Amino acid sequence: MTMADDDDDFLFQDEEEDEDAHEGDELVPGMPPWQVLIVDDDAEVHAMTRLVMRKFAFQGRGLAFISAYSAAEALTVLRGEHDIAMILLDVVMESEDAGLKLVPRIRDELGNRAVRIILRTGQPGQAPEDDVIAGYDVNDYKAKTELTARKLITATITALRAYHHIRTLERSCQGLERVAGLGLFQVALSGPSAAAGAALDQIAEVLEQPAEGLFCVIHGTDRLAARILAGRGRYQDAAGHPLATVADAGALATLLRRPGELRHEFTDGAMTLVWPLTAPAQRPLPMAGLDDGGATAILHLHLVRPLDEIGRRLALLMMMRIADALVTAWALEQAREPG
Repeated sequence: MTMADDDDDFLFQDEEEDEDAHEGDELVPGMPPWQVLIVDDDAEVHAMTRLVMRKFAFQGRGLAFISAYSAAEALTVLRGEHDIAMILLDVVMESEDAGLKLVPRIRDELGNRAVRIILRTGQPGQAPEDDVIAGYDVNDYKAKTELTARKLITATITALRAYHHIRTLERSCQGLERVAGLGLFQVALSGPSAAAGAALDQIAEVLEQPAEGLFCVIHGTDRLAARILAGRGRYQDAAGHPLATVADAGALATLLRRPGELRHEFTDGAMTLVWPLTAPAQRPLPMAGLDDGGATAILHLHLVRPLDEIGRRLALLMMMRIADALVTAWALEQAREPG
């Protein structure tokens, strides 16, 4: 279907006015763009949409457009692309209801409930808005004659915000499921070092980061004398050595400004988690070979990309479970010792 010339005017009539509509959102270098799929059999619609949205940014991210010129082509794209945030979908293409028929295939056949779908039609009377909204799982319905640049920007912000919330909830649930499934307590049977190594591997896996870091335990106030239980990557050979032997040990030590005070730290390139190790009776855990007293676990992991809020919360939740597993490992180790 070809968009009428007067429809073109509606897309552009307030374009200059809308230059400030997203002025506050600036692109952040390195941030991946939002993926937007344009499904329309009119090449001019694709070109105009890209032009109108060329300076758009939301949450520091621009837009990356993917074009499909039929419902069948769109379905093929969606089978291969799993991070499309929004679809601008024409109703009339290879058939009068091709766009409408595509919606249940996206939702039911592909199981994609997250992507936001905005229907656009040049013939709104052919598919009345009330009927479409009630009968199809779409998020907005616009006549092309009313979809000005300002309205397109507003609809896009609404769609992307909703998509972000849905993905955030999904990631949170998936992360919690993975944390709940961790087998750290089984590994604890092999001793503290094995538990610490497993902790590094599993926290890196859940956070989708490379396993490069170290796990150590501080006893008392002599921080640099803390022993490293396990290391990965550049710290692979550090296990069993004091923290003072690690090049960036000073940076790690500053995280504990006073004994017993927690100091988590998240930067773009690393995270450091600090957690007290206490026995079930809330008594400081005595560790084999050391005088009785409080102990603190430190996990330091290098990051290839910064963690978002969900990633940080998952990391802290995992660290709590790791600390419990480590206490169990030491208790089992001491129980095996004669006398």
